[in-house]
Amino acid sequence: MSHRLGQALCLLAAAQLLACSGDASESQFEDANRLYETGKFAEAASLYQAAATNGVSANLLFNLGNAHFKSGQLGRTMAAYHRSLRLDPRNPETQANLRFAREQANTQPPALTLRQRWLRNLSLGEWTALASAAITLLLLLLAARQLKPGAFEGNSSWIRLPALGALGATLLLALAASDHFSDSRAFVIETKAVVRNGPLEESPESFKATDGTELLVHDRKGDFLEVETSLGEKGWIHSGDVELLTP
Repeated sequence: MSHRLGQALCLLAAAQLLACSGDASESQFEDANRLYETGKFAEAASLYQAAATNGVSANLLFNLGNAHFKSGQLGRTMAAYHRSLRLDPRNPETQANLRFAREQANTQPPALTLRQRWLRNLSLGEWTALASAAITLLLLLLAARQLKPGAFEGNSSWIRLPALGALGATLLLALAASDHFSDSRAFVIETKAVVRNGPLEESPESFKATDGTELLVHDRKGDFLEVETSLGEKGWIHSGDVELLTP
């Protein structure tokens, strides 16, 4: 009895903690909006960032990107917009703002394959919902067959098509998840970040990347990332000079 009471108290405490976190996050978001409206963009960005530690939304990340842009931080701007598009990939305002930020940074993103462009038309959450719906439909039909077996005799398409649909949706979800978690991009957040020939401070300089430059990340050694620009330039950059799309 005492063990069950202890479990109930723990669950209640956890629920109260989550509620407090949600209230704190919402309060921070509203405070950040007020700071943004009064022109305190750097302070607003810091508060949006703090609110994001309790959970992110496409709207919060969009506002964070706007605050970074007004603060003149193009790399952080683009990272925030990209994260927002991961949650709401077809949002026209975020897409337009990202294009404008790229123009200001005078940079081009690494080329995407046709499969990547197609998969990124939906968010990972939407692919998950699609696969869940297809599998649920299949399970409901199987349950209906058990309840009324005579209604499905002589027609195999009732199970074949839903099974193929569930399999296809699951495979697409797997592809989307693989693309999502292997999307290793970074955005330069310094005015001129040094890209070196090797993963050491003593390595010779290869070239400089300006604020907002979008990079593909291939490897990591210590504090250095092996990166590649959209023009095919390769080298090693200090991790403190970039913001990763997926921390």
